[in-house]
Amino acid sequence: MIQAITFDLWNTIFQNKSYSEPRIKFFNDFLKLKGNHINIATLKNCFERIFLPYSNEFPKEMDRHIYNDIRLEKVVKCLKINLSSSEREQILLTIESEMLSDPPLLKTGVYNTLKELNQQYKIGLISNTGITPGRIIKEVLKNYDILKYFQVTIFSDEIGYYKPHKILYQTALRHLESEPENSIHVGDLLHTDIKGAKDYGMLNIWFNDLNQPADSDILPDFEVKSMSEIINIIKKLQ
Repeated sequence: MIQAITFDLWNTIFQNKSYSEPRIKFFNDFLKLKGNHINIATLKNCFERIFLPYSNEFPKEMDRHIYNDIRLEKVVKCLKINLSSSEREQILLTIESEMLSDPPLLKTGVYNTLKELNQQYKIGLISNTGITPGRIIKEVLKNYDILKYFQVTIFSDEIGYYKPHKILYQTALRHLESEPENSIHVGDLLHTDIKGAKDYGMLNIWFNDLNQPADSDILPDFEVKSMSEIINIIKKLQ
């Protein structure tokens, strides 16, 4: 019997949205004010390559989270410039909070789905984070009036590991007081969401509203195209 449901964030709760352009513009303007005139193409290349969530600039060591200060240090070296500690802190605070001024939209049906499921189940959020940290994401969730539906929020920058590492699922279910076999995870990425949930013994729902290609190596228990289908699946599992 299902007792707990965990959700991925990006392209499951939130619609995907890129903030690279405004972040790079801010970074470029900031450097100019400090007397560093960098070719914009060079800046963009260094920034986007190093700040990619799964950047090849860093070793893939047991799904360890790569923090923004470490990424910024690598960007500074790539650009061959010097920045003080206070300048680095200012840059990080600005690029990390970019989402607040232009939040991503919710996926269709998210609010009503969470509201209905909350009446009977414990709900958690498990999300890998890129530049935007969990503390900022929680502000956006609160502004959308849906943070209240999550009994626990698990972010990779707070745990220190990315999905599919089991510690994210383990931590979430410990807070939700639910065993893996009584829990189900909903997410859009096979190699992180679905693999992580399967490896930890949870049921799983592949949220595939964008018609991504299947992978014979990772077979989800269920596949849906809309939020309303999630409710129907969980009801049938009772």
